Amino acid sequence: MKLEAVFEQTHRLPTVPKVVQELIESFNKVDVDISEIADRIALDQVIAAKTLRLANSAHFAPARRIGSLHEAVMVLGFSTLRTLVLAAGITGAFVTTPGFDRKHFWRHSLDVAAYARWLARQTGEDADAAFTCGLIHNIGELLIHVVAPELSIHIDRSVEKGADRRILEDNNIGFDYIEVGAELARRWNFPEAFRLAILHQNAPLRNPESAPLGLILHLAIRLSELLSRKNTLESVANSLPEAELAALGLDRTVLAGKLAEAQTEAAQMENLLGG
Repeated sequence: MKLEAVFEQTHRLPTVPKVVQELIESFNKVDVDISEIADRIALDQVIAAKTLRLANSAHFAPARRIGSLHEAVMVLGFSTLRTLVLAAGITGAFVTTPGFDRKHFWRHSLDVAAYARWLARQTGEDADAAFTCGLIHNIGELLIHVVAPELSIHIDRSVEKGADRRILEDNNIGFDYIEVGAELARRWNFPEAFRLAILHQNAPLRNPESAPLGLILHLAIRLSELLSRKNTLESVANSLPEAELAALGLDRTVLAGKLAEAQTEAAQMENLLGG
């Protein structure tokens, strides 16, 4: 199968809500009319309702109940609002696929997204961009499940036994989930930097055009893997690749002292978007 064949199955492909597409495009804009964005979010009742629920959650602890999206913007700020709307819109764009653990998939994606945002803040990079790249870094895996569910289930079972997903997909399909994800990012009109970060997430140092997002994404994926195994924070910090840390100007010892903060942020994001 050729990669293009995946995207020819238009009846199975996910489509993002219009307001989500506009927020994606806002990454490329210097000036964004926040009031206009709020008005557009209001046109999507599902996303609007979820945004208001989040704005009124204990996490943001508003002094009074927020009743409108314009108030929500004031409480959350545009950065947080965009993050939450993108997460709500993208996670809701895919249909349920038999045999696929959708909840586990998005939990992992949100973990990587939260760690990417945290790492971006440590380096002074765009935290929103890093979060979004983390959220969609393995979205190609989900899309492959949508267009080839039976084969994907067999691949999942082999991966659970220790096989390499990319090798299995390349051998059985002709491409892998990273290539699919990068192509989907292009078709959804994400910035080119996002596509490159996704495409080179496994080897950002060999592909410097993907920096800095590719480096951040690579470390975020590694953090998610290490922390999910219940390793000590010190051992997690010691296991992070030195070359990638150095390329981003990150100090291993300093990071070790802040990893608990990163874990808390990841847990909060799961709780906020889990309902």
